[in-house]
Amino acid sequence: MSGAAVPDSAAPAATAWWRRPWVIPLAVVVLAFLVHVWPPYLGLDPEASLIPIRPDAAQHYPLLVAHIATGTIALLTVVPQLWPRLRRRHPAVHRWSGRLYVFAGALPSAILAFLITPLSMGPSVGTTLGGVLWLVTTVMGFVRAVQGRFVSHRMWMLYSFAFAINIVWGRVFVVVLETLHVQSQWVWAQVVGTAPWLGWVINLIAVQWWLNRTAGRPLKELV
Repeated sequence: MSGAAVPDSAAPAATAWWRRPWVIPLAVVVLAFLVHVWPPYLGLDPEASLIPIRPDAAQHYPLLVAHIATGTIALLTVVPQLWPRLRRRHPAVHRWSGRLYVFAGALPSAILAFLITPLSMGPSVGTTLGGVLWLVTTVMGFVRAVQGRFVSHRMWMLYSFAFAINIVWGRVFVVVLETLHVQSQWVWAQVVGTAPWLGWVINLIAVQWWLNRTAGRPLKELV
């Protein structure tokens, strides 16, 4: 990207909500995911955890709960960040929710993920790499915003979004297998092994397609 600052300009007329058809489905998917994931952890009972807890690592469960809590903040704040109407009409809300996403959600959640991965029953290279890239893209997105380079900021934060919702794919795959009553251990092994990679790869492809599709549009009209 060019080193020149690309500031936002005056807000145009608001785009009708139906011109952004992905906003509501995305919010529904995120909320459904959280409703599905959170109940087992509300009682703070390690036995109810959806992820196997190592009995010889007392820190595993507290770290996991903290990771889920900060990840929840990230998911709840990243969705409104992608809504152009909010950015145009309420820029202060956009800025503060963005800071909340970065400092209370994405960064601590990614760091906690690094601490949890060595304790997991089956540490995943895909999960670790996804966490590293989530950290990098989030920091870059924040730095570009501070610099006033909003075109680059948009690009990096969309990449950050791709890693933020990576976890949703794994749960979707599991729910689909459970709904179809799949019993094959081989199929389950493939899902468990590939989901940590496939989720963020699919997301990155979708984000890059969107960036290419919207290239050249005025910044104030973009996500």
